[in-house]
Order: sequence, then structure tokens, then C-alpha cells
Amino acid sequence: MLVPFRPEAPRPPQQPGWDGELGLRYRELDAFWLSRWTAESGWEPGQLYEHRGAALELSLGANVLYYGQAVFEGLKAYRTREGKIVLFRPTDNARRLRASAARLVMPPPPVDRFLEAVYAVVRANARWVPEYGKGSLYIRPVLIGSGPMLGVAPAEEYLFYVFASPVGQYMGGDRVIVLSSVHRAAPYGTGSAKVAGNYAASLRAHEVARERGYVGVLYLDAREDRYVEELGAANFFAVMSDGTLVTPPLGSILPGITRDSVLTIAREVFGWIGVERPLPIEEVLTDAIEAFYTGTAAVLAPITVINYRGVDHPIGDGKPGPRARMLRETLEAIQRQEQPDPWGWVVEVAL
Repeated sequence: MLVPFRPEAPRPPQQPGWDGELGLRYRELDAFWLSRWTAESGWEPGQLYEHRGAALELSLGANVLYYGQAVFEGLKAYRTREGKIVLFRPTDNARRLRASAARLVMPPPPVDRFLEAVYAVVRANARWVPEYGKGSLYIRPVLIGSGPMLGVAPAEEYLFYVFASPVGQYMGGDRVIVLSSVHRAAPYGTGSAKVAGNYAASLRAHEVARERGYVGVLYLDAREDRYVEELGAANFFAVMSDGTLVTPPLGSILPGITRDSVLTIAREVFGWIGVERPLPIEEVLTDAIEAFYTGTAAVLAPITVINYRGVDHPIGDGKPGPRARMLRETLEAIQRQEQPDPWGWVVEVAL
């Protein structure tokens, strides 16, 4: 049973403290948002509910359990040096959720409804936004087909909900492996949508990579098993010997918001050449002087070793490179309002 959120209700203290290890895991905070869609009435207004102890009630025949109608987003709220709480490009997350929903024949929440829910969740859980420089509040909007369906068809009822959890600074590893026996996406598939099934399909490969001592899998294209596409939950970049920043083109990969931000910063802040083009793995191994991956959780993390066909190949001198560091520092400074933001990416949450 869901209980409407009561801001005045007594709350337990924050656990863990900000000086502890926050990591990246699910925590029950103060409130989450839920809205329902039905074929008869469309989207209901939606509201905040108590998060602690909350659980969704689903029909045994819920579409999401069998036919996988589930899409989601991920974004962060940050605390600035002045104590403000800000979001990074939330409208772009709303638009991407709508595109993902359309791919799975789901009724997408309007952009203003998405933003209303995200802002409400951040305000209700403002005390959980980590102190400046100690992490962020990870926000997870989700859309699922909750209506029962026996045959293969779109559901007739959907749930849109948003919850949040404080997370620490991401400290990803820098060694990845190419597993040619597995492909994450294919042309004309669902790789360009943030679909839950894409991530489920990558779990086994990720487990194999971890068992072999690598942080994740670098996937190649499904057609020729030659061109770099992306990691399981991040976009890929390489800095070539001529200084050009290269990232695989969109189409069968997720249009990452951090990916777009990094390309924009590289071109417009540093004046570097940023190119989106097919990138053969052989070219990465022989000509790249830096490599890194980007995403909401990772922000921007270096890759120093790529294992391909059983051989570890160091990238450049085998150490994190200066361009990756410059891009990450600039991106994080923009996200925390410490550097000019001419694109209007950062928006303040009025408390």
C-alpha cells in the first residue's frame, strides 16, 4: 500500500553520513513520485508518496514481466559551493525518455510532467543531496507497462515513477575487454533507446569481464564485429595521434547526454576537432593516444588498457591522459556552476 507523502512527518537521520562511502546503490529516502496512465483517461496528475517501505503492486500478468515494456532515465542533482541544488540538462532526459517510450509503443509522459516529477522528488529529498564535492543525488525516472497482457501487445496501463538515491564519486576502473562473442545492439534494434532489456542482455558479458579483471566490456558492431560501439552503460571516446577526438556515430548506440556535452565542450571550449565516425578497433589499438568513456554515473573515466583477442593493449603510455582530465574537470565545473554555461545546461531547483 502506498502512503501519500507527508513533509511534516518525523524522519530518521541520514544514513550513511556524507563522510562515509556512498557508493552507487539503492536507498529508500523520504519521497518518490508516481503517476498512472490508462487507455480510458490518459495520464493522471501524479503525486509524491512515502518512499520508505514503499513497493509497487503489479498484476501477475503485467506486461513488463513478460514482454519487457520498460524504459528509464538517469540524471543527477548537485550541490554547489554556495549551497544551491542544481540539475544538469533535465529536459534532454525528458526528451530521451519520450523517444525510448515511442520505440516500445508506450505513452510517454509529457516533458512538463517529467520535469514536474523530477523537481518534486529533488525538493522532497533535498536533505539527501550530498554536500558540495562529496557526491550527488542520482535520480531515476522509470516508465513500465503495468497492465496485464497475455498476448504479445502493448499494455493498456502504465506507471511512471521517479525515485532518488545519494551516490558518491564514481571511481571506475580503467581496463576494459572486447568480447566478440557478445554484441549489445544491432542495426535497427533498440540500442538507441534506454530500454531495460538492453542492460539485462549485457549482464552476463559484464560478469565475464569482471571475472577476468576488467571493469567492463567494449562492444563491437554486430554486423562486422569490427567497429567500436560503446560500453555496457557508457559511450566511448578516443583521442587519436593527430589530436582529433573521435566517438562512434549514433544509430545503434544510446545518444548519451554526457557524450553530447563532452563533444560540445571539446569543440566550443577547447577548439578541438570532435568527430563522430565509424571507429575500427584496430585503429583504436594502433593510433589512439587516449581513450575514455562517458555517462551519467561515470561522468568521464579514462581507459588505459583494452584487451582484444586475449592480448592487453595499453592506450598511449598506459596512463590516464591530459585531455580526458581537462574534459572531466571542465564538465564538472559547469555542472556545479563554477564555469560559464553558455548552453543553459544547468538549472537551479527552487526549494
